[in-house]
Amino acid sequence: MYVAWVRLRRFLKHLEKKREVLRISRPVDVAYEAGAIADLLVKNDGPAVVFEQPRLADGSISPMPLVMNLFGSHQRTLDALGASHETEVGDRMTAMMKPDIGTFVKRPWKALPLARDAFAMPPRKKRFRAPCQQVRMKDPDLTQLPIPKTWPMDGGHFVTLPLVVTKDPNSGEHNLGMYRAQVFDEKNIGLHWQIHKHAADHAAASGERMPVAICIGGPPELIFSAISPLPDNLSEYQFAGILGRRSLRITKALTQDLMVPAEADIVIEGYCIPGETRTEGPFGDHFGFYSLTGQYPVMHVTAITHRKDAMLPATIVGLPPMEDGYLGEAIGGQFSPVLRFQHRDVIGVHLPLETGFHNLAIVSSKQRYPRQGRKTALGLFGAGQMMFLKSMIVVDPDQDPKDLEALLDAMNNNVHIATDIIVLEGMVADSLEAASPYENVHSKILIDATTLTERDPRSSNEPLEGSYKQEVPAWRQGLEAPPVFDNLDAVLALDDVTDARMLRESMLVVTTNVPGSPSPRDGSSASNDEAESARKEKILQLRNQIWQLKNSNNLRWLFITNDDLDLHCEKARRRLLWQLTSRFDVGRGLSFDEDKERMCWDATTPIPSSEHGVRRWPAITMHSDETLEAIRKHPELDKYQWPAHLEFR
Repeated sequence: MYVAWVRLRRFLKHLEKKREVLRISRPVDVAYEAGAIADLLVKNDGPAVVFEQPRLADGSISPMPLVMNLFGSHQRTLDALGASHETEVGDRMTAMMKPDIGTFVKRPWKALPLARDAFAMPPRKKRFRAPCQQVRMKDPDLTQLPIPKTWPMDGGHFVTLPLVVTKDPNSGEHNLGMYRAQVFDEKNIGLHWQIHKHAADHAAASGERMPVAICIGGPPELIFSAISPLPDNLSEYQFAGILGRRSLRITKALTQDLMVPAEADIVIEGYCIPGETRTEGPFGDHFGFYSLTGQYPVMHVTAITHRKDAMLPATIVGLPPMEDGYLGEAIGGQFSPVLRFQHRDVIGVHLPLETGFHNLAIVSSKQRYPRQGRKTALGLFGAGQMMFLKSMIVVDPDQDPKDLEALLDAMNNNVHIATDIIVLEGMVADSLEAASPYENVHSKILIDATTLTERDPRSSNEPLEGSYKQEVPAWRQGLEAPPVFDNLDAVLALDDVTDARMLRESMLVVTTNVPGSPSPRDGSSASNDEAESARKEKILQLRNQIWQLKNSNNLRWLFITNDDLDLHCEKARRRLLWQLTSRFDVGRGLSFDEDKERMCWDATTPIPSSEHGVRRWPAITMHSDETLEAIRKHPELDKYQWPAHLEFR
């Protein structure tokens, strides 16, 4: 039977027994070098890595090891959760939400696991000195912790797995959230909590000072609790107890009125003054770009404590695939039973890690009556963190949403552009979404790729008495094969086409060179109205040229993106999925022909322009040549290579 990890070192020891840990004993810089090594490992399905001598910015060696890529595989996330399969946690949650009373009456022993989980929920207070308080820094200094700086344009060193503790000033309810934290100096650190988060609610309701604690490390169940989409009546501390099947031990912070996890490796205590902000960022984020700078709360440090054997866990986020992708997929899989419980029509949901989770969701839905899939999708657009989604595709109940080849088939066979594409204008967006002209606001697209039900007015069946039919092509009714576009050679012959590839018979992706386009490495903040006007005109002309070719009426899907992508390299589709969703804004990049039978999806990089409403465009997370040269000096890494599909020309 699974036993709670209790502390981080216990989980690390478990991974070492499985030979899934690489230890590097020579000094490694926490600035750039450590992050690049972790990046190389995660992109090669490599092990967790322990840097035993992390070198700080001042050149000294920290006595505290830095640990990265702890959760960089599907199996390691399962191990961290103490789960045997990808829905075990969700199955336990739904059992608690809707207990099978009839079974428990007949077979009382069946209720024992449920009772065990219930008893594990309330956190347990540690009355004497907690492990996280074994050592207290005499003079708190954030710069003496091995906090990494990953990317060349990062605004500073960032805590990337912070467990940020705040509490509601009225109810006293504690919240545990994961918001990146930028080290400003020895005693000040920025907290990137977005306006949609609980911590922002607590700050808005606070008076002069708001107590905050940043906890680092501790048992893996804490990390998963902080990023899980929990119902409002279940706290992260309670959920950590459920995950670990053991009550979480908490203790009173030394200088702030907060309860913190007793088994955390490091606790940074302090306070925020509501309304006080400081420029935070840039930061290489999970969308693959540097998130834009912004004004965020400042935490003033009052104490730093840690375990005697503390280690600092960190992750790296940037161009997918990354470790956060495995964390996100684990959470998505484990909570799918809860999602299905709350949204009864949902069969399955997949948020591809290549899209940063908030750019695309693929949903399989029950489809018993007309437009049921659309109803399901619209409900999910308002469900917790899924409110940030940019695009959603709904498919049949028997289709695996993780099967991307089946997805292309469904889009080719089942989507009539005029009647199956829905645009939702002016919806909630992630603060990290760079493609939108507006902060926290963008339009969304819903694509219905389900098979028509018997009573759908577009089906080939006779409508109910008194109802009318909605005319669609015979292929959409399933009566014949979809028409085929077979003029790829003519597309390739066009002057503005660098390369082209058919994804399906009606689906074409084209790459083109856009003069003045922001470079992947540097991005751009300078407004250039003329260049953006030229880009828009170029894409419009290219679209029209393709749509005027022979058989182009059969080309229903046209995707256009920059030519910094090799369409034919290994795993090109993985990179293409990122490129088509991350550079695309629904309001700016979506267009249709006059009859709305064909759609053009413009995913070329926009050029900042005040006239056309394009914000500064961020650079893509890319390591410097100096950093890449530094990691080549580690013989342990010789067998790992950077995947070709991640290169930018």
